[in-house]
Amino acid sequence: GLVQVQWRQRLDSRGIHDCWIRKRLLRVQSVAMDDRDSPTSAHRPILALLAGEIERMRAAGVPVGEDDLRGLYIPDAEADRLLGEEAEDFPAGQEHRLALLTAACGLSPLEEGIVRLCLAAETRPGVERLIAYAQDDVSRRRPRVELALRLLAADPLAPLGLFDEQLPLRRHRVVELLDDPGQPATPLPSKAVVLDDRVLRFLLGGDGIDAVIAGSVRLHPGVTAPAAATPEIEAVARHPATALAPPIVALQGPDPGRIRDAALCIAAGSGLSGVLEFEPARLREVAAAEALARAGREAALQRAALMVTGLDAADAPVRDQVLALIAGTAAPLTLIASEGGGIAFAGPLLHVPGLDHEARLGRWQAALAGLDCSANAGELDALAGKFRLGADAIASAVRTALGRAIARDPSAPVMLREDLYAGARAQSAPILGTLASKIVPHYAWDDIVLEDDPLEQLREFCGMIEHRHLVYDTWGFDEKLAMGKGVIALFAGQSGTGKTMAADVIAGQLGLDLYKIDLSGVVSKYIGETEKNIGAIFRDAESSNAILFFDEADALFGKRSEVRDAHDRYANIETAYLLQRMEEYSGAVVLSTNLKMNLDEAFLRRMHFVIDFPMPEEPYRLRIWQSTIPPQLPLGDDIDLPFLARQFKISGGDNPHNPLGGGFPAAPRRAAGWRRP
Repeated sequence: GLVQVQWRQRLDSRGIHDCWIRKRLLRVQSVAMDDRDSPTSAHRPILALLAGEIERMRAAGVPVGEDDLRGLYIPDAEADRLLGEEAEDFPAGQEHRLALLTAACGLSPLEEGIVRLCLAAETRPGVERLIAYAQDDVSRRRPRVELALRLLAADPLAPLGLFDEQLPLRRHRVVELLDDPGQPATPLPSKAVVLDDRVLRFLLGGDGIDAVIAGSVRLHPGVTAPAAATPEIEAVARHPATALAPPIVALQGPDPGRIRDAALCIAAGSGLSGVLEFEPARLREVAAAEALARAGREAALQRAALMVTGLDAADAPVRDQVLALIAGTAAPLTLIASEGGGIAFAGPLLHVPGLDHEARLGRWQAALAGLDCSANAGELDALAGKFRLGADAIASAVRTALGRAIARDPSAPVMLREDLYAGARAQSAPILGTLASKIVPHYAWDDIVLEDDPLEQLREFCGMIEHRHLVYDTWGFDEKLAMGKGVIALFAGQSGTGKTMAADVIAGQLGLDLYKIDLSGVVSKYIGETEKNIGAIFRDAESSNAILFFDEADALFGKRSEVRDAHDRYANIETAYLLQRMEEYSGAVVLSTNLKMNLDEAFLRRMHFVIDFPMPEEPYRLRIWQSTIPPQLPLGDDIDLPFLARQFKISGGDNPHNPLGGGFPAAPRRAAGWRRP
């Protein structure tokens, strides 16, 4: 004890005190250097840093280590010193952002004061210690509700309702209320008030997206306002839309890219900087109400419109909750985007049409601008006509085509016609794998052997698919026809006469995918399942730009019969539903049957082409023999192909190893090398 008193007396002198600190610091550094090879040497420099900080604090007059109870309370002298050091105002940047937050979330002066108090506690260590002093607890360095209201309100308990879930502070997730550690049911006045992490980062100059909803939102800056799709959209943009009560507009259309362009146009008309796209269907662990509130606040902080998308695909409870709460967000403008039109909204509803042929061609040309592409204007025109892709899909298709070109020649990539078609096919939605199988085209026109009349009909069918955009879009027949815009053909003939091969040739010529429908997966014994499967096929095919191939179609498109029992009744319902979906479908469909007389007459009337595939006569059988045998096959000089064509009246598909037709006949193959007797 005597030694301690003597040391205290010596430390009262400033010079001796400074000398002692310097010696202590040098000793710590020396030990750290001498013991750098010990297991704890990596932590020794921290001691030097702490010693330097203690020296700085003592030089500033901060009492350190002179009280046995130091750290358990804040002395009055320390509080006086902190009050003299702390500045009253925030930096200009924080003041500006605080004003933006107040306006965006509609905060009252009292609520703004609470935000100021929390911001000071988060950013100024001196204020943090003063809050602990005012709350008489060194561990409570964040303001409690009671202290905030005691400082800012005349009646400390009257404004407790400010922290209600429905009022701006918590509805827009500006602040959070924290329970005391170990006391989960902390009373409201004793809860600590802290700023939300995203709000704090915003006030400190950060503009990053809220991490809680980063996986379900995308920000689309509106650098330049895109052209509006319709005069109605332009009128809403000029109003402006933020003046609506409530400021909510619904957008409906088949093309998400066009909907986004319309949203950007409306947002630009309201003086907003862009569109924040929020997709509730992509939520994982965040509740819909929490995510929507944060998305609305994010849109307000970014000065952007909030566009809610994907409600068609969201679960019904999530969709209903979002629609019920959407008017209460902090977003200056909210847009509800849907593709199917199944969203019930009682406000302004604007239809956003999809891209027509000319618009699609313009998108292809714009996406290819500045890139090296060998496709000419006619090929681009045909590409835009065959693939009814949206704006985003066209841009993605060009990126896919460019990737193929780079893989082929990294030094000088040149996109070919085949690259563009491959990119366009990659953007087509795949059909249900359990109901259809994709057939990769293998054949060309020279591979199929048919008489002149059916061959000419096949070319006409192919031309109708390739040039229908000219008839519907350019010549205006699209406005005259409500349904029946698809191209439907029936291929009728005996097995092996080339029906499937013809579909393969057409798909290869047009560069389209060919999907063969598996009737065993479509037809179900359960009531309503067949119609459900048929609806899924046609719905997916609308966006796939593919050719549907129904093989053995008489099993599915059979004649309607007299209703004698429940089975007949439901079978007739299936046939009627098929008729309805075929009328509504705008793509290409090929039906194949061996028994044309078994098809319902209503189907036959809706066919654009009915092409008969006859059994080949002798000249055509000879051509099949000649085209089927590969040149690598060694043949003797005495092989008589004309004799085989004359003697055996078989079709090109009689080879069991060639299901697409046109193969080597099975019986002569087994007797390889038959010779004339």
